[in-house]
Amino acid sequence: MMEMVRRIFNALLGSVGITVGTLPTSADGAAAVAITLTAAAAWTFGAWTQIVLAAGVAGDLQLIGLTFENFVGAVAQGEVEIGMGTAPLGAAVARVQITSAYIDLTNGPRLLAGNGVVARYRTSTGVADTVDVKLIVKTAS
Repeated sequence: MMEMVRRIFNALLGSVGITVGTLPTSADGAAAVAITLTAAAAWTFGAWTQIVLAAGVAGDLQLIGLTFENFVGAVAQGEVEIGMGTAPLGAAVARVQITSAYIDLTNGPRLLAGNGVVARYRTSTGVADTVDVKLIVKTAS
């Protein structure tokens, strides 16, 4: 029964104007380039990095995926946290281990309107490891 409800719900989502996009967007500057995150010491998160300011989040978003590229460092294992807030502060809403260039978060957390979106990175090797990240989000339109 729940599977049928889920399928109906997913079908209806497409009919009520759901938009899928990325953060940052071109409106956030730098032509929507991915944001570079830097790790600190081994298994220590680097600083929160702003992905979009609060003013750029006009409506609630749902985080449904992350893309990663341009890994720098001898990364054996790495994790990214996504949070809400304004750098250098943030409150984590999701933590994912990087296992591929794309992480699917079909039922990911909501990012509430009026809050900035931030991210930070840590790896098993630490200092100066970097990765570029973009968030895949959906919104109701």
